[in-house]
Amino acid sequence: MTTTRRAVPGLICCGLVLGTTLTCLAQTGAPVQEQPPDVGPRTRDQASQERVVTRDRAGDRVVVDERVVERRREGEVYVAGYGGFTWGHSFSDLEGRGTIAGQNFGGRDLANSGVYGAKIGYFHPGRLNWLGIEVEGFNSTPHIEQGGGLPGSHLRVTTLAFNVIARTKVGCRNRDDVRHRDEVRHRDDGTVVESDYDRRQWSPLDENLRCPLQLYAGAGPGIFFAETSNQFGRSTDNGRIGLNALAGAKYFMTRNLAVFAEYKFNYAQFDFSQMQGTGAGFNGEYKASHVVGGLALHF
Repeated sequence: MTTTRRAVPGLICCGLVLGTTLTCLAQTGAPVQEQPPDVGPRTRDQASQERVVTRDRAGDRVVVDERVVERRREGEVYVAGYGGFTWGHSFSDLEGRGTIAGQNFGGRDLANSGVYGAKIGYFHPGRLNWLGIEVEGFNSTPHIEQGGGLPGSHLRVTTLAFNVIARTKVGCRNRDDVRHRDEVRHRDDGTVVESDYDRRQWSPLDENLRCPLQLYAGAGPGIFFAETSNQFGRSTDNGRIGLNALAGAKYFMTRNLAVFAEYKFNYAQFDFSQMQGTGAGFNGEYKASHVVGGLALHF
């Protein structure tokens, strides 16, 4: 009986110690690992779809940003080469220089010749797509013909011109017609497949297909470099400022490639102080027309 009474307090103490220990372990012990819930096929599919949507949305944001940048740079650049015929008008109002100063020799006809050149240009984006600028250079040899007691002279004229261009588009088609013709293809099995045309931006080059025929006109200052020679010697007059005016028509065979025909008119005043030998020469007005044709590449 005495032993039992003595054992009871010990058991109670042991129980209190054990309870306290378990409580501490519950509060500060090792974390309990929870078994993750079973993710069924539907849940995994939904998670996958969310990730895909997130990636797609991020991709869309990138595309939108790129398109905004592209629209700001949607100008149209072109380069062209051409050749043709120079119809020399005249070298008129000739006045003597040097030892023959004060004498008036009227005018001299200019011979017809060939002409060749190249140009590079740019059309503005958006609503100003009808307005452009270009730089061109061309060379011709409309020799000065003999007459009035004066010998004929070889003449070479090189022109560097800076033009402002205005164009209009005629014969335009509906955009859907352009899409149908250029964006629909056929598989070998006969099925028709439409490309993702609507996903890319409509560009000025697409407008060239929609409106393949374009009429244009322009004008600007020209810097003329002239050289003449005959049996008396050689004379040059470089850097003269004159007029270069033009008008033409362009037809696009593809989005990038076009053929064109163009008329040009040039006017300048030349001073050949050594044309008749040392200390004797002429100054006069130079007029010439050019009819050219060529190829243009737009990008």
